[in-house]
Amino acid sequence: MKLQLPAARIAAAALLLACCPAPFRTAPERLAQWTTSLRDEQPDDAFAAVYKTGKRHLVFIGARHANRTDSLTFELIRNAYSAFRVDATIVEGSPTSRGPNFARLIEYASSAKVTDGFQEGGETIPAVMGAVQEGATLWGGEPDDADIKTRMLGEGFPSADLLGFYVLRSIPEWIREKKLTEAGDPRLASLVEKELARNRQRLALGPDVLPSFTDWADWYKATNGKPIGPSFAMEETGPLSDGAFPSNRIAAAISRARAAYLHEFIISHLNAGETVLVVFGSSHLMIHRTALDAVLGSPCYVGSDIAAAAKNCAG
Repeated sequence: MKLQLPAARIAAAALLLACCPAPFRTAPERLAQWTTSLRDEQPDDAFAAVYKTGKRHLVFIGARHANRTDSLTFELIRNAYSAFRVDATIVEGSPTSRGPNFARLIEYASSAKVTDGFQEGGETIPAVMGAVQEGATLWGGEPDDADIKTRMLGEGFPSADLLGFYVLRSIPEWIREKKLTEAGDPRLASLVEKELARNRQRLALGPDVLPSFTDWADWYKATNGKPIGPSFAMEETGPLSDGAFPSNRIAAAISRARAAYLHEFIISHLNAGETVLVVFGSSHLMIHRTALDAVLGSPCYVGSDIAAAAKNCAG
């Protein structure tokens, strides 16, 4: 005999489902490995993926790290704030643990200089200032360094690899910001010394771990098999799991820890009923697409025309 639910209970259940949809379940295991083949599929410039979640949206901007105010990355960020009512903005490079609307980050963005269309601080600045101007809650999307350290040491990486790579990954930014012409620039030693001290403190490492520029340069040579200098390639800091440089293996492990954290953080905000803007490098979007598709379904828009995204994802 088939049981019949009372009409009132059916109506109540329907109302509950309508007002309180089941929360999205995270799927960090579906995050893609950053490989040379996935890198080759990445668009040449910045792009966005937009997901519709009920009446809210996730707008994930895959930035091509840029400092020019007329770059596509900056345009996408500006247009995202214009086209969508953003409740929460998540930016790369700042830990979540600093809390919402971290004052020092906002102060930094407010004071960052623009000279002839060159924005100090890159795309983080329009992302932060857009959140301030639009009244969105600003969050850093990074796990604490202690969490990354625990995971990396647990996977068998020595402390020197973690500290050495934390410094190495700053070189492309220094070149973009014209603090260096290339990695053979004599100014590198001073920058590395300061970054070693800063990251040693961040990672709670003792002074005996890569204590000087010379020690760091020796670590680099032992890791990548060549001296630091003009032959340095930007790809050495990329998280390619099948990359040509041993430093890629370190980057890939850090990337896995960061990606799992960010994925879960994004989904938590969507489950809170918020429209979320994420501004991370384009490789992050490539890595996250498979996991986001598994959780949210296919995006309603992928590309670089935010006006078209708003139209396609309306309703």
